[in-house]
Amino acid sequence: MSGRATTVAAASPSCESVTPNTRLTRRLNVCISGTLANFFAEGQGAATWKPIDGKQVFIFSNNSDKTDLSSAVNSIKNAYVLSCKVLEVKSSLPVPVGVMINCIPNTESVETGERFAFTALPMSYNNTPHVLFEADATNTDNLEWRQQYREYTAENLSIHNVLPVSGMPYVFVHETHPVIALLRANSDVIGTKIDEAAKIDGEWFKLSKQVLDTCCNVLNQKVLTKMNCQDLNQMQVQLKRLDAKEWTDIGDVLTEYMHDHDDSSIFDRPCSFHARLELTYEIPH
Repeated sequence: MSGRATTVAAASPSCESVTPNTRLTRRLNVCISGTLANFFAEGQGAATWKPIDGKQVFIFSNNSDKTDLSSAVNSIKNAYVLSCKVLEVKSSLPVPVGVMINCIPNTESVETGERFAFTALPMSYNNTPHVLFEADATNTDNLEWRQQYREYTAENLSIHNVLPVSGMPYVFVHETHPVIALLRANSDVIGTKIDEAAKIDGEWFKLSKQVLDTCCNVLNQKVLTKMNCQDLNQMQVQLKRLDAKEWTDIGDVLTEYMHDHDDSSIFDRPCSFHARLELTYEIPH
């Protein structure tokens, strides 16, 4: 078998083989408070919100999964994010900030080229809902992958349901692996029909490591990089000052604020950022 597979196509899943994903919507109340001096002293991880360790599963998993903690943790490791909205945001910080949400792309840019999920003006309040991210509902590759291959990710594609053989240039790949579907769909390109090859124990195909690597690269580039699958166990929101400024950099904005408010202790004044986010995603049923 050659490693020239170039077209992403897979056999349509049968009705019997498809188990629908569970679609969930969670609203998150994000609160980050402190002082500019504290944010500066805390360094790189400053001004960050995330669920308390161990509580992510109770926030993001399906309620029925709570009786099986391990299953619930695994179910949110590969969540397919469908949309994210900011419903309301209030900032008493005296400087504009960029908001980074690690489970969605950053699409709002500033002059230095930095990108954020969205930005908030100093001393501001906005209760107009705004869509920050929405998945492409027309992408059929994404839909098919979520239905039939949702257990496979960019991280495990080359090892899940793949049996290595020590010291050998080949591996055994399970018949349900998406690489097999890719080879099947591209039989005309590679000049070999995968289903005519012998199976080990009726389930495993023997493939060269080169073919496996080539197919995994194609699937990663054509499908997985276009899917916003995230580990919600690691979900967090972080604030940064715009234009790569430090928290204690006075700059024009703080100079103007200190002049208007006669507040020389601005760096030690308590301030806060509040946001209500709505996250919609799918996890395995």
